[in-house]
Amino acid sequence: MPTQSDIAQALSHVLWIAGSPCSGKSTISHTITRIYVFLDYHVDALASHHFARRIAAGDVEAQKFLSMSMDQRWIQRPVEEVFQETIESWARNFALVIEDLLALPRENFIVAEGNFFPECVAPYLSSPQQAIWLVPTDTFCDQARRRKQAELVRRQKRHGVYNEGSNPEQRLRNIIARDCQLARYVKQQAETLSLSVVEVDGSHSSEEMTELVERHFDPYLIEYFRRTKE
Repeated sequence: MPTQSDIAQALSHVLWIAGSPCSGKSTISHTITRIYVFLDYHVDALASHHFARRIAAGDVEAQKFLSMSMDQRWIQRPVEEVFQETIESWARNFALVIEDLLALPRENFIVAEGNFFPECVAPYLSSPQQAIWLVPTDTFCDQARRRKQAELVRRQKRHGVYNEGSNPEQRLRNIIARDCQLARYVKQQAETLSLSVVEVDGSHSSEEMTELVERHFDPYLIEYFRRTKE
C-alpha cells in the first residue's frame, strides 16, 4: 500500500487552490487552467458523485444529509451543528479527492480547486508552494454569497426547480454564518501549518487576485514553460 509520501510524490504535479466558500477560488482556477491549458479539477462539480460513493461504502452520515429537507438542513438546526457537520463531511470527501486525482493523467499540471482543509492537503504536498488558501472576510463573504444565491435562485426559477425552504432569508443567513466560521477555521489551520493563506476583502480585482495566485505558483509555471520549449 502506498504511503502518504508515495502519494505526495505521485501528486507533485497538482496545484491546489483551496479555501472556503465565496473567496473567488473557482474563477481564479478556471482562468489559470484556461491560460496554461492545465487540467481543471473542480470538486463542487463532483459533489453528487462523491455522496454516491460514500453512500455505497456505507456512510450513514451522507445518507442522512441527503434525506433531509431544505428546512432540516439549513433552518431547523443551529449554525454550529451545520458548521461541525460540514467539517466532518468535507474531511471525509477528501479521501475521494485523492482517489480522483491519482486516476487523472500525470503528463500535465492539474489545478485542484475546492473547499479543502489545510490539515487534509498538507501531508500530500511536496512543497508549500504547491498550495494556496483563499478565505473571505465576513463582509466580503456576506456580499459574495448573496450575489451567488440571487443568481442561483434566478436560474432555479427559470428552470422550475426553485426550492429554498420555508424561510429563504433565514436559510441564507445561516449559510453565510457557517461560511464565515469556515473561513476562520481554514485561516487558523493554514497559519498553524505555515501554509500560504490570503484573506479576500474585495479590494483587489479578479485579475489582480489571479496574478497573486500565479506568482505563488511561479516555480511550477517556470517548469511548465521549460517543458513547452523542449
